[in-house]
Amino acid sequence: MMDSRTMYQTIDNGSTDHNKVIDTSIANSIETAREAEPTSVRTAIISVSTKGARLGQRVKALVVPHGECYEKIGRQSGGEAMYFESLKPHIERIMREYDQVLFIMAIGIVVRMIAPYIEHKSKDPAIVVMDEAGYHTISLLSGHLGGANEWTQTIALAIDSDPVITTATDVNGLPAPDVWARKEGFVVDDFQTLIAVNAAIVAGERVTYYIDDSLPHWERLVASGKDHVGGYSDVRTFNSSNAIDNEAPRVVVTDTVIATAPNQLILRPKTYTVGIGCRRDTPKELILDAIIQSLDRWKLSPKSVLTAASVVVKSDEVGLLGAVQELGWPIVFFEQEELAQVIETYHLKESTFVKGTIGVGNVCETTALLAAKSHTLIQEKTVYPKTTIAIAQVTSK
Repeated sequence: MMDSRTMYQTIDNGSTDHNKVIDTSIANSIETAREAEPTSVRTAIISVSTKGARLGQRVKALVVPHGECYEKIGRQSGGEAMYFESLKPHIERIMREYDQVLFIMAIGIVVRMIAPYIEHKSKDPAIVVMDEAGYHTISLLSGHLGGANEWTQTIALAIDSDPVITTATDVNGLPAPDVWARKEGFVVDDFQTLIAVNAAIVAGERVTYYIDDSLPHWERLVASGKDHVGGYSDVRTFNSSNAIDNEAPRVVVTDTVIATAPNQLILRPKTYTVGIGCRRDTPKELILDAIIQSLDRWKLSPKSVLTAASVVVKSDEVGLLGAVQELGWPIVFFEQEELAQVIETYHLKESTFVKGTIGVGNVCETTALLAAKSHTLIQEKTVYPKTTIAIAQVTSK
């Protein structure tokens, strides 16, 4: 009897001959798929019947060629797939590792399986459910931010299915700000205000969009906003140094820390990177303090960071890793040779001590610029206790 926690990856035409399969864990198979297509949305298509498995293969071919099909042993399609005996032991990992999941089975089964692992609309994957005959395609979870509504429409169009979408803004044909946020890669600052603003939209109130004119490419954002709202709302510019003087529900796009309001939805664009240099074994607290002081100086929201950055020799620095983890930021590391090229190109100043230690004398400015793919520094190298911080402007989407 096969261990229910084991999955098999087919090598040819769905055969389960042990000489022709790779016995591996679901975690390893997901990691392999991710490495093969690092820029793709990670997609799983899961079925529990032969008819559903064949439909899943059709969806994969038509909609998500990079997707992974998961099929129940004994009920395979014959196509390339991962096999399982019992699905339930794998649901937690699937919910964590995939961006979007299509379940081809009864919706009640799906609800019971995923319920313990639902966290928050900012974290949950897009969940779509389809019956095995392909009559109905149902957006179940993360309709806006996760993209389940849009994916539902795409799948339904591809296989001539009936799309089922229940979010109020969609069924009323109204523009939802979180749909636009997903398209533009914005971060929702406070989800309670998202609920309030969406409720106002559904109630028929006119919600104005305000774009901070200090943002890079604000003109493009204004045009994008107008395209999104159509005739339902106004799109205006404002300067973040001045308060918006009205109490009406609104959407505000800015990377600056501004006054909050219950009916003001703030969307955070990813507009800057933070380059970090530090001495060996610098405590997390010192690094956090340096970052926070730098952001406060420029009134930048930590939710608008694209990524933190440093040199590869710091990739095992416990304090550094702990600091960015506490902030919820990603971090990228660059080789010394890459830093040296930036120093030469932009004639950046170098520290003799740092150069003698790691071979290049400028970490924070160079890595911030490399991560931002720009040549504009918001904050040049600033020295704090055992830490240096630079901030670079992201000038392209």
